[in-house]
Amino acid sequence: MKAARYLRFTRNSVQTMLAYRANVLFYIFGNIVQTLVLWYLWRAIFAGAGSGRVNGFTLGEMAAYLLAAVAAQSAIGGNAEDVISEEIMEGSIAVNLARPLDYRTRIFFGHLGASLYNCVVVSLPALAIGLVASAELGGAGVRLAAFAASLILGFALHFFYKFMLGLTAILTTNVWGVFNVEAVVSGFLSGALVPLAFFPDWARTVTGLLPFASMVSAPALAFAGKLTGADLVRTLTVQGFWVVALALLSSWAWNSLVSRVSVNGG
Repeated sequence: MKAARYLRFTRNSVQTMLAYRANVLFYIFGNIVQTLVLWYLWRAIFAGAGSGRVNGFTLGEMAAYLLAAVAAQSAIGGNAEDVISEEIMEGSIAVNLARPLDYRTRIFFGHLGASLYNCVVVSLPALAIGLVASAELGGAGVRLAAFAASLILGFALHFFYKFMLGLTAILTTNVWGVFNVEAVVSGFLSGALVPLAFFPDWARTVTGLLPFASMVSAPALAFAGKLTGADLVRTLTVQGFWVVALALLSSWAWNSLVSRVSVNGG
């Protein structure tokens, strides 16, 4: 019964996204354009390499990776940071904190609704195309199971990360610049644009241990069949570590900053 009080925020989040269909259509269109551009770019790279394998990837594996990266990025892409920062700037967070609901739990369920919507409109179609495009790789069931396990951890990690990002509004008030810089940095370091295997050895080692890689690169590699056995277990362990670490860090940040909330909306 208690969970039902929060599930309505998931429903409201979905309904809000449905109300702004034009934005959703542009979002889908943007994903399609980005994927096609990257696909033709990588196809040209493979053609120019004169080899069927580049940095450990075949063209089929690269196709699977690109589509899985789109699916993962969309599936974890909730709206926690937007909701938190907007409430802080409007001043409505003061009212919401006074309600008999746990604020962080409410934000989580709203974030979940946006992610579920993205899953339906972007992630599932991308995965379906990815399965067809990478049929020659085989083991579709195993790859999907590994992808799902990694994606669940990536979603949890991404929520705690975005929750902390939203809290920066308490310190900066205007978060437009912060969010834009963060989008560029996380997009690059997460492997959403370029697989981390194409980074220099030292950069690949460092970025592979950062939380960004656990959000997109890990599930995408699992779907492409590049993570199996001990490698998959090690990757899931790293993801699990970052989930716990960011959960604790976000809790500390919340307890430290919530008392400094300034009401800017009157």
